[in-house]
Amino acid sequence: MLIRIYQLLWNFLNFIVTCYKLLVWLRLRLIAFALWSYDLCQTPSRKQHKDFAFLRACRSQLSKIPKHLNLIVGPEDQQVNEEVLTRIFSYALIMGIDCISFYDTRQYISRIKNQPLTLKKIKCPKGVKSETLDKYKAVWQTEALKLNGYENWAVNGSNGAFCKDQLHNGSAAQHNTLKIYEIQPGDGRTLLAQICRDLYQQRHTSKIQNLLKERNLLAEHIGKILKHRLNDLSEPDLTIIFSDYMCTYGMLPWHTRFTEFYQLETGCRIDTQTFARILCKYSRCEQRWGK
Repeated sequence: MLIRIYQLLWNFLNFIVTCYKLLVWLRLRLIAFALWSYDLCQTPSRKQHKDFAFLRACRSQLSKIPKHLNLIVGPEDQQVNEEVLTRIFSYALIMGIDCISFYDTRQYISRIKNQPLTLKKIKCPKGVKSETLDKYKAVWQTEALKLNGYENWAVNGSNGAFCKDQLHNGSAAQHNTLKIYEIQPGDGRTLLAQICRDLYQQRHTSKIQNLLKERNLLAEHIGKILKHRLNDLSEPDLTIIFSDYMCTYGMLPWHTRFTEFYQLETGCRIDTQTFARILCKYSRCEQRWGK
């Protein structure tokens, strides 16, 4: 009798949770459909200038902008693809973000149907010069041409393409540069364990013996090795997690000491408004640094 009551309560709880998830999904789909319908009513050129002006206006109102933006794609996410990343990279160029890195957790889960995101698959939008430094690192730079006043390349917020935005103040055009890193699963705890094993094998050397006497020097030495192995990748200021769960999935645990995290659940629309809202929340965040 008690087992049947327990099963009934469990089934009822599961039904409530399923209904809640379904309602949340329907709400997000309706919002996305409404915004998509609104964008469809506008001409492409009008939407391009509107999105560019919106991000530029947002940038002027922010007290701080992250220098390093990190993206984590959860294993259950089926929405984030190359087009979405290209759009986010374009937004980052407009906002003046120096560095952006992405970590796709789907690349080591065999049951996921979607192909993992790689730097090779991400196409550079028109008006942006791309330079591939190695297999997991690239640099994007806007191409701005000076004419009578100057002709600045603006990013199309809808598809990531760049368009010309004519200005007439005679000032020099601004070249934004964005460094892009692809983080691999082996760059996390596996890399840290490998470095510790290497130091253990060298434990009898005088250098390691001196480092063992001062823990701060040892931690600094490990930090330098990690930075060198990761191509001088800086610590992220802001991380956007595309997942239903607030989890970093083991992404560079020593690099996220002072990182602010923002979660985007599956089904959320990713556009200029969403990107600007995240940056506004980051700008209002005050880090006290232990004070």
